[in-house]
Amino acid sequence: MKKIKDFLIRYNTIIIDVMYYIYFIIAIGVKVFYLQFTTGLNINEAYYNDVNINTMRAAISIILMIFSVLFLVFKKRRNGALFVTNIILSILFLADTLYFRYYQLPISVSLIYQLKLVGDITGSAGSLFKIKDIVYFIDLPIYLIIFFIKKALRKKYPAYVIKRRYAFVSSAIVMTVACLMFNSYFNKANTSLHAFDRNYAAKDLSILYYHYYDVKNFINDEVERNRALTAEEKQTISDYYANKNANKVQNPRYNGVAKNRNLIVVQVEALQEFVIENTINNQEITPFLNSLIKESVYMENIYNQVAGGNTSDAEFLINNSLYPVGSGAVYFRYPNNLYNSLAKALKSEGYNTYVSHAYKPSFWNRQNFYDNAGFETFYHLYSYELDEVIGWAVSDESFFRQTLDKIDLNNKFYSFNVTLSSHHPYDAFIGMDNLDVGKYQGKQLGNFLRGARYDDYALEKLFEMLKEKGIYDNSIIVIYGDHSALFEDQKQDVSEFLGIEYNEFNWKNLQKVPVIVHVPGANVVERVESVGGQIDVLPTIANLMDLDMPYMLGKDMLNIPNDEGYAVLRYSSVITDDYMYISDTSTFYDMKTGYIIDPKIYKEDLSNKLLDLKVSDIIINKDYFRKINK
Repeated sequence: MKKIKDFLIRYNTIIIDVMYYIYFIIAIGVKVFYLQFTTGLNINEAYYNDVNINTMRAAISIILMIFSVLFLVFKKRRNGALFVTNIILSILFLADTLYFRYYQLPISVSLIYQLKLVGDITGSAGSLFKIKDIVYFIDLPIYLIIFFIKKALRKKYPAYVIKRRYAFVSSAIVMTVACLMFNSYFNKANTSLHAFDRNYAAKDLSILYYHYYDVKNFINDEVERNRALTAEEKQTISDYYANKNANKVQNPRYNGVAKNRNLIVVQVEALQEFVIENTINNQEITPFLNSLIKESVYMENIYNQVAGGNTSDAEFLINNSLYPVGSGAVYFRYPNNLYNSLAKALKSEGYNTYVSHAYKPSFWNRQNFYDNAGFETFYHLYSYELDEVIGWAVSDESFFRQTLDKIDLNNKFYSFNVTLSSHHPYDAFIGMDNLDVGKYQGKQLGNFLRGARYDDYALEKLFEMLKEKGIYDNSIIVIYGDHSALFEDQKQDVSEFLGIEYNEFNWKNLQKVPVIVHVPGANVVERVESVGGQIDVLPTIANLMDLDMPYMLGKDMLNIPNDEGYAVLRYSSVITDDYMYISDTSTFYDMKTGYIIDPKIYKEDLSNKLLDLKVSDIIINKDYFRKINK
């Protein structure tokens, strides 16, 4: 016993330090494990066990590498460096978790450009925070306790200091073992999909690797942007458009029926397709839109294709028919590129171009992007009288009224309008009695349904205003939703309300937005059942208005080439009339039955469709239109 006591006294600080180091490794490991599962990146089911085990082993190896680097770099202040690193990682992991619950992807280094958004979305972030998320910080007081114990022991007993060469050798050994471990799991990972689906990097090799991968790619993208187009890139783009033109429908239906009409586009905040033609307690949720689709083109299978830019990505998709970027938002990362936008095409046809959104002009960098995109006038928060406030700013009804009062109605115009009242978490509709939501009273689903009813009411008022001002008959009106409204933390209520089983296929299938194209008096009435995406809205408008826009990536939903409907999502999931491929799990489903099918059947078709993303990335990342015209 005396020998043991003497040993403990002599090596007390070393023992405490070793405990400290082990505690650091375990604490970070627990946080990574919690993040991987609370976000749904890794699901605790037998089907995924191999992936889960490899992911956590990869995570531990990265944690050991981080520990070794800190151990070698910081000699006398190692414990302090580990403590600070823990705090930084804890904050990062919490940000990842909240961001993932909202956007379904971890936070990106590109969001450095978007930090100003944080203060504006605190309401949404607060609703996404769960009490169990305290796990990210609950360990921190232990470090302070260990620090004070060590300090007290140093005063009472002489401390034995380990020689630096031993510390270096041991750390080098740990680093070598960690690198070998990680390399073995890296070789097993499905890295070919990381370029299109950043979630794969996190799912396969942990959130820690994701952040390394994200930073590396961000730096590469910034360097790549300034490089000339390669011969291979030029050929890829050339072949793509040659093939697209070869398969183009000749003599398309409805071509030019809306030529020279005013164009009014309304992007409705968080309007999902499942509320259309649906009821609750025998009440129509969207009575006006239900009647409108009977005399319009209604696309009922349009999937939202937004990524890290969310609302701004939807705007970009509609106005450019290009995909959003895989990391961050186009509006922040590439605001000065040369784009062949809808606003520019209409300006060349003699249109006045307006964009209206009753919020801060700096939000999503809209002020800069809109100007470059060809919008002559931007009406924003400071352009409106806040005579009625619902949600973040002026109500949608007042927004429509004031916007129509501002624009010049005597010349043909393009008015692009982005609504705001029905923004997540829908707390503006708490207590509102415009819809009896029954047992969903006080729940987010109930508030969302009331928000959808309000959207419907505001849009009905817009149509009344258009008729009163005498511009309805000479206009084309396009209405669509921008992105998902309810996230998987609401899956139980949503599944119950819709009477469906919650599973991967059904949930992905719900991520649709309604698209309504109304051309008064032109007898353009059709219900389009084919699968499409928001990228397809612009080609449809271009055909109706007879606009020459050759560089669109989408397809005209009224004249689908080869009758093949499909949507490619930003992170490489693909949905067609026949199958759904979910990149998160590399699983193919039959669209009619929802059953898992053999991946070999559609593997080649999937590869062909993912070419859309590659082409879009070249166009945006390399500023293709500017360089090709030099």
